[in-house]
Amino acid sequence: MADTASTQQLFDMWKKQVEEGAQAWARLVNQAPGAAADPFAFWRPVIEQGLQTWSRTVGQIPLTPDLMGQWKQLVDQWIDAWSRALAQAMGTEGFAQMLGRYLDQWLVAQGPLKRATDQSVENTLVALNLPSRTQVTGIAKQIVELEERIEGLEDTISTLLKRLDKEPR
Repeated sequence: MADTASTQQLFDMWKKQVEEGAQAWARLVNQAPGAAADPFAFWRPVIEQGLQTWSRTVGQIPLTPDLMGQWKQLVDQWIDAWSRALAQAMGTEGFAQMLGRYLDQWLVAQGPLKRATDQSVENTLVALNLPSRTQVTGIAKQIVELEERIEGLEDTISTLLKRLDKEPR
């Protein structure tokens, strides 16, 4: 019986913390935007929906001594609510445009870094007297071309030998 009481007390304490956290998030999200652009403008509906679902879920779960079962049920519902909210938000044109801008900026930032890294690797390989990837692939292409030429010569020689065998002596 004491175990059930301590489990109930632990669950009540956890539930209170979750509710207070949800209220704090709701206050933070519902603050009036200042003169600067609101960084939460895009995610505000997602966060609000998640917090509302979280609050509803905490209120609907019947209290039982099975704390882990309740926790799993709560987490499952929370994950489901967030996945629906995120799917809805990510399906918008605004999200697609924002993601496109982010990827463009990332590629622009990574271009010079990649070139500098490639040049540094090239310089290191030269200093160590090792072939670079470009040099190795160039040699591989030359080898393939030589093999093709040799095969062509073998075919030509074979054809000529067949003609010579057909000629009367």
